[in-house]
Amino acid sequence: MNYIFKSKVENHQEIKEKLLQQINLIPQNPYEYIFHTDWNLPKTMHREYKNLFFETVNNHLVNMCHELNVNHYEITTFWFQRYNQGGNHAIHTHPNCHYANVYFLECPKDAGTKFKSFNIECEEGDILSFPAFLPHMSPPIKNNEIKTVIAFNSNFDVNPFPPLS
Repeated sequence: MNYIFKSKVENHQEIKEKLLQQINLIPQNPYEYIFHTDWNLPKTMHREYKNLFFETVNNHLVNMCHELNVNHYEITTFWFQRYNQGGNHAIHTHPNCHYANVYFLECPKDAGTKFKSFNIECEEGDILSFPAFLPHMSPPIKNNEIKTVIAFNSNFDVNPFPPLS
């Protein structure tokens, strides 16, 4: 087992359209090389996309529980990021969680998550989960396309976690 998980979202096109509509309800909020995100907005702020997003990633996370031989998962944080031409996210890790995860809502060719010492091809509709300590980045968007992801951190345990409010 390499502890990296990738799955394809069923009905992605339909889910994508709904999630993008809900994401676009959040006022434009650029941050560094990302043209729209809610990463730096208050965690208590209402996010219309939360429920559909949680429903969408549930099967992926349940399958991870089975593979990891644990009983429970917890999404500790989640946020969206939208990139346009030149947009990128420098190499980084995710502290204080077991897994970093990415749902690729929109993903131009060769614009998936890149790792420091290896590569995993991803495309629109994929969910990628990997140990949070692995250095990774979002490469610059090379043309006039849009990349939209919902990133989230997660923990896994044999005992239940209190619910995320």
